Amino acid sequence: MGATMPFAAMRFLLFLALLAPPASAACPSRPTDVFPPTLERQQVNLERELDAPWQAGGAIVLYCDAEGRPQAGRSSHPPRDAMEEQARRAEHWALASKLNMAKKGEAHPRGLPLAKPQMELLQRFAMADAGAVWLREVADDSLRLFNKGYLDYDRTLWARSVKAGRLPPLSRLLNGKLSDKGLFAGDANVFKFSGYAGPGAMAHPGAIGLGDGGLRCQFPSSNELVDPHAILSHEFGHTRYGDPASGGSLLGEARTVERYENPVRVRNGYEPRALYFERVNQGALEAKKDSLFDRLLRLERQRGIAVKDQTMVERYHCDCPGPLPIILDCEVRELPAGEDASAPVQDHDCKLNWKPDLAPLR
Repeated sequence: MGATMPFAAMRFLLFLALLAPPASAACPSRPTDVFPPTLERQQVNLERELDAPWQAGGAIVLYCDAEGRPQAGRSSHPPRDAMEEQARRAEHWALASKLNMAKKGEAHPRGLPLAKPQMELLQRFAMADAGAVWLREVADDSLRLFNKGYLDYDRTLWARSVKAGRLPPLSRLLNGKLSDKGLFAGDANVFKFSGYAGPGAMAHPGAIGLGDGGLRCQFPSSNELVDPHAILSHEFGHTRYGDPASGGSLLGEARTVERYENPVRVRNGYEPRALYFERVNQGALEAKKDSLFDRLLRLERQRGIAVKDQTMVERYHCDCPGPLPIILDCEVRELPAGEDASAPVQDHDCKLNWKPDLAPLR
């Protein structure tokens, strides 16, 4: 009788076993084919990315660290088909919608929340090929922040999902806020999309701003058609995902057009931009790889032609009565027939017209 467990004790142990979650299903570790994002960002090579069969990268997969906390990585497997690729792009957009949309004054002092048309433009961009590349990079930043413990998440949802053995998408798990650890971390820099009062778009390394005045249908300096997706890609080229040092100079802008705008224009059926801020005779130039950058360098070396002002050019354009052989603040001009190329340029030849005075994004 001493070797027999009383019936009441057996019932109690069975009751405890039913209450306890199965240990084997509690928290999955990182699969061997899932990898966290690299610690350092790599500058986007957009032409190479657009030549690849897929742009969104591997599917985002959640798993647990040794303490049972959620972590995120990417599967190494390409999508099975276009539908799966679109699903990955949609998850990146869902993440950006949850985490990367700025509140009033958050991205810069005069920043505004994005209006519905701006959000719709960004969503269309995110689901297109070039946008999928850039939003993948924004999502990878979010994964880095999440894995450091900087992003707050729904702990109740996480515990319930782990118990059920079905982990949620990261976009559903996050609540869009920094954790207490993230609030006091010096490197918790969340990329932001913001609005502002005025036309066009602009960027700095940590944010892109869209004006509530919208985008023009044509560039005022050349009358070339505007591709809104190419404009967004151009602005991404000025951020930390492209070349942050490229903004603010004619040569940097020309390089950005060649690297990050023209590949999108061509993919979407537009002619490449032949010149940055040129009004006349731009059609005579043959647009080719680095044509803008090379032309501006060449003009700098020629006698009597110089880039006189390499400060911010996005806020103004020039109106000139006739073409001139000079880059005067923002435009390349060709010499009228019969005029001497060495003749001095008079101040009245071009008039500087400022766009609305917008505070730059900070």
